[in-house]
Amino acid sequence: MLFNKSVLTLLTPLSLLSLSVISGLGILNSRPSLASDREINRHQGELFAQTITNNKLPNGTYLYGSSHQPDEIGQEYMVFQVHQGEIKGALYMPHSEFSCFTGKFEGNQMMMSVIHPYDGTRNDYSVALQVPSTVASNGQWPDISLQGFYRLDDISLSDQKILDTCS
Repeated sequence: MLFNKSVLTLLTPLSLLSLSVISGLGILNSRPSLASDREINRHQGELFAQTITNNKLPNGTYLYGSSHQPDEIGQEYMVFQVHQGEIKGALYMPHSEFSCFTGKFEGNQMMMSVIHPYDGTRNDYSVALQVPSTVASNGQWPDISLQGFYRLDDISLSDQKILDTCS
């Protein structure tokens, strides 16, 4: 992707970092697999199959980072909420500015529209979803991951404040 000098001077260092992280992520062609009714009860199986088929995360709040550890200086993080397939969240680096985004799941991608923190312009990006096979998930909800990011379990008060600002 080529930028002219006038565009580059308008972007903040974090915006450039966010751009490079997101644009550097490719599309992974994952093959969805369905759970059998024997592995889990029928209701869970239907929800599991729906999630795998739609390649999206269930409703909830999620934190992903370029590091396995939360709040690591110099690492990129994504905190977001999923509600009925719609996504609202933020890209950030600890102790730095953040950029809000909205998005949705399409195919095996998370499509995002990132909002520039200063001028409000929007830039569209996509992040590939990586969906494990049924065998790898042991019949449980799959750990859908975002290419280039690791799922983190503990959402801090700071993460929640950033997310609330973007909601």
